[in-house]
Amino acid sequence: MRVFLFNILFFSTTFFVAAIALLASIGPGSGRIRWCLRQQCRFINWLARVVLGARIEVRGLEQFKDGERPALIVSKHQSELDVFTPLAIYPDLSAVAMAELARYPLIGPVLRKLDYILVSVEGKRVNQLDQVMEGARKAHAQGRPILIYPEGELMRIGSRQRYRSGVWHIYNDLGVPATPVALSCGLVWPQRKWIKRVNQTCVIEFLPPIAPGLDKGAFMERLEATIESNTMRLIREHGAPEDVAIAEERHRLGLNNDDPKAQPVDAAKGAAGST
Repeated sequence: MRVFLFNILFFSTTFFVAAIALLASIGPGSGRIRWCLRQQCRFINWLARVVLGARIEVRGLEQFKDGERPALIVSKHQSELDVFTPLAIYPDLSAVAMAELARYPLIGPVLRKLDYILVSVEGKRVNQLDQVMEGARKAHAQGRPILIYPEGELMRIGSRQRYRSGVWHIYNDLGVPATPVALSCGLVWPQRKWIKRVNQTCVIEFLPPIAPGLDKGAFMERLEATIESNTMRLIREHGAPEDVAIAEERHRLGLNNDDPKAQPVDAAKGAAGST
């Protein structure tokens, strides 16, 4: 019943706020839209706490002092929660999003008004890097944080996907630190699932930034190792034993979302004697 109530309130309020944001997109500027989105993101986090009994911890923001903000946020992506929470903190952030979303009547005008970095994922995907870099330079010049998910999709807990090198091009071209973000939001709200977990804690942790200057190979290796190892640490910290076992097995085998789902019994067999 609690999950059902959460889902009904989530979808109904999201549709309502999207309609208001669409109306706000007609006027000049994006301030009103960003205010609406920030309130909705805060409401969804509140809804998760009150209705689901979830506890969403945000760690690591204390490293940014005196109004300082991360220029480039590079995050694991497991859940809608790891979209809403950064938006509640930095409502003016820019993010890399699918250009195809701009085709939808309710979403398109809002995305364009928010000036997100829209990249086409259909067809031959030509000029993607040019699109990303143009948007990143513009956002950085405006002093807006840039959020990017280097795997490019929502991941199951424990799953890994190839990290795409577009993030290095932004990091290298802008000459800014990259702030890795590890998280365990999939424990509360698994990858686009109707079912949510009640009374579950999850964490979004902003890790120490990677200073500018690394070459592509060194940067990508360090970024992936940092995010993946800390994400697994957070899953172990609060995950139920069965969830941790599945995540550990998927991570050990390097499974992505398309691979068959690992089961807890597989983890036990793998630890005992798989090659």
